[in-house]
Amino acid sequence: MSQIRSPIRGRSPNFLAVLIACLALGGCASSNRWDPHAPRNVVASAEGGQITVQHGDRLRLPLVADPKSGYEWRLAEPPIRMVMLEGPPTEQGLNLSPVRTGDEQLRVEYRPMEGTGPAQRTVSYDVRVLEYTGPLARMRNSFTRRSATSGQ
Repeated sequence: MSQIRSPIRGRSPNFLAVLIACLALGGCASSNRWDPHAPRNVVASAEGGQITVQHGDRLRLPLVADPKSGYEWRLAEPPIRMVMLEGPPTEQGLNLSPVRTGDEQLRVEYRPMEGTGPAQRTVSYDVRVLEYTGPLARMRNSFTRRSATSGQ
């Protein structure tokens, strides 16, 4: 009667633990999907509308300017914002980060780069930056009613 020998049999438990850890870490290293510090991207509609973000999120407005057109997207209103631009526009659009909690109407205009002339297009967003943060914030805020007289 011949015995079939397993290539793992006879190895120490430490070897198996190291092998499993290497495989698990190797999978994490090949993908940056699990980054605890990366912001959650919230992509708004290119047509405008309502959008809700929380602190730590990145709001992406998919408004892309054609450099050959001589126009660029500019934030027009309000002067004091709940969300601020993270930098110049990218090929995916404008990236914004929440800086204050509350509600605002954000207006973005497609204007000539030299600053003169009317806007070719205007897009408006009703932005809500949630007060609470954490894993249950979105669920908690969806059940919280805000009264019209409270100013929130």
